[in-house]
Amino acid sequence: MQTLVEQLAKRLPYEIRVLTHDDEDQIYGLQQKHQSFFNLFLDHKLTRREAVADLDEVASEAAAAQKYYLGLFSHGTLIATLDLTVDYPLPQLVWLGQYFVDGDAISEEQRAQILTAVLATLKDLTAVQVQLLVLKADTDSQHFYQSVQFEEVSATRSRVGDQFVDVFVYQRNL
Repeated sequence: MQTLVEQLAKRLPYEIRVLTHDDEDQIYGLQQKHQSFFNLFLDHKLTRREAVADLDEVASEAAAAQKYYLGLFSHGTLIATLDLTVDYPLPQLVWLGQYFVDGDAISEEQRAQILTAVLATLKDLTAVQVQLLVLKADTDSQHFYQSVQFEEVSATRSRVGDQFVDVFVYQRNL
């Protein structure tokens, strides 16, 4: 979805591109800064393999062409990642697999502004709703997504890594 990248680049002051295996070092470095998140479902330190798995993983019943693992860069340094699957699980819906930022480079306000720009761009590209999972134990993410007008719509269990965990499904209409 080059159009998504192009449109986001008009809204955000960062270099934005689809992440590749050439970005593994930076992806791993950024995700290591979120070890407290990974501690919610891993019994070990995040491995490089786990950190870069999203480069190749595609949601069940989705095609690889629907997935966009985007990186936002500032002066060549990865400062945020977004894992989006468009038209999933239904047409005009977007699944947000994960959204990480470098807290040393991006404030909470900027984190919200980036997501707001992403949502506006998705709406311009005909999406009508964005959904995501938030771990029940991850109260920081619950507060963040509620602050940007996502609503909890259900509670369930989902496989995260090698185990099943309690999660909330959040969504926001665009």
